[in-house]
Amino acid sequence: MRITGGHLRGRRVPVASLEGLRPTPSKVRQALFNILGDIHGQSMLDLFSGSGVMALEALSRGAQAVVSIEQHPKAIHAMRRIQRDWQIEHWQLLPMRVEKGMERLSGRYFELIFADPPYAAGISEQLPLWLQQHGITCGKLVIEESARYTPNWPPGWQCLQSRAYGDTCLHFLHRMDT
Repeated sequence: MRITGGHLRGRRVPVASLEGLRPTPSKVRQALFNILGDIHGQSMLDLFSGSGVMALEALSRGAQAVVSIEQHPKAIHAMRRIQRDWQIEHWQLLPMRVEKGMERLSGRYFELIFADPPYAAGISEQLPLWLQQHGITCGKLVIEESARYTPNWPPGWQCLQSRAYGDTCLHFLHRMDT
């Protein structure tokens, strides 16, 4: 798997061999960053970071800072190795469950929050509520989910658009003013 854009374009991302780990395909990453447009100087929160490829894509394309939350020790080890070997700055890795990481980030604002939770597990629908619970706000919230699963978003949240790419679907959410 390779970085698809920015100053790290073409670099191969080593992926830990873990059950259930499914890095976002390059076609989906390219489409997402084309939709988002210029992210120079923006902050990003990457939930269920896995391989770290989304964080690396964002940093490669000019994101100012990225926080990645991932609970699996092998995945965190692989991301730390990339961070060291590629001399990546402004990438904070939080080795913990997403819920615990959100506690640590309470009250923070991110221009972009990207989440890739386990597919069809009901976690997608919980994420907006967890963000609210911890006072974490954002300009854009993008949740990756199986294209075969239609999340039932919580009250107060609107899905502005959903884009399917094969088995993957990106949902762009917005918190409605109450």
